[in-house]
Amino acid sequence: MHKLRTFSGMLAFDAAARHGSLTLAAKELGRTQSAVSQQVKALEQQLGLVLFARKPREISLTAAGRALAKTVRASIEEIEATVTDLSRKNDPHILRLTTYQSFSIHWLIPRLPSFSMKHPEIDVRIDAADQILDLRTEDIDLAIRVGTAPAGAIVLLPETFLPLYAPSIADGKPIESADAVQHRLLVHLNAKLWNEWFKLNGLDIQHPEIATGYSHSGLLVQAAIAGGGIALAPPVIAADSVYSGRLNYICGKPLLTGFEYYIETTEKDPPEKVRLFIEWVQWEAADMRKKHPDWFS
Repeated sequence: MHKLRTFSGMLAFDAAARHGSLTLAAKELGRTQSAVSQQVKALEQQLGLVLFARKPREISLTAAGRALAKTVRASIEEIEATVTDLSRKNDPHILRLTTYQSFSIHWLIPRLPSFSMKHPEIDVRIDAADQILDLRTEDIDLAIRVGTAPAGAIVLLPETFLPLYAPSIADGKPIESADAVQHRLLVHLNAKLWNEWFKLNGLDIQHPEIATGYSHSGLLVQAAIAGGGIALAPPVIAADSVYSGRLNYICGKPLLTGFEYYIETTEKDPPEKVRLFIEWVQWEAADMRKKHPDWFS
């Protein structure tokens, strides 16, 4: 049998317990002192417990009251936090997006300050998850993903791979495509990609030694920066390292994976915050393609 028939008595009890006064509890709740007193008494009757020791001008919690007050306060704080979080999801100034860790760390976050300068009123919050999250159930405004773009998605860039290396492994000199096999070759999981790149660039390389096992392209890029070898990796992820001189790339035809970087949203007619962010991302992607057409075709 459920003893609680209403939550209002709990709110009255919580306020009275915190203030140690029915009068102050009534003031906080916007009720009369007698109404709060009646609600607390009704709660005691429902529970079969004495929650307050009453004196002419003050009240104090009993042992049962102290135990209940602690639980009630924690529960109310949790409810308030949940309600606050849910209300923020509809905030026109908070944009939530999900994308892969590598793309988030190496491409999106380094460029995000330029978006914030243009739109300081929008707070971008990133869930960098390699698993695909459901935008609606997770209350996420948009996703930037890599794969086969579904109908209605906004395509940003094709996914391509290029051989990338730290200048230190070649004493600062450029490495020609035919000389790549003289160095340790790195790739993200699929060793066959190197064979495809060699073939695409007119090279007949038999059984090259290739190191795999990097869980995502961001780690692969970091291995190349550290001088671990030549990494066949997405130039999109390595772009800032190329710009800074930490990485060079072997000139030649890029390997197209057949996948794309694309945007998905929860709504066909997205709100202003999402529209502004999409416009900015599209501009950044187009600018990269304009500066480096050799990375994408």
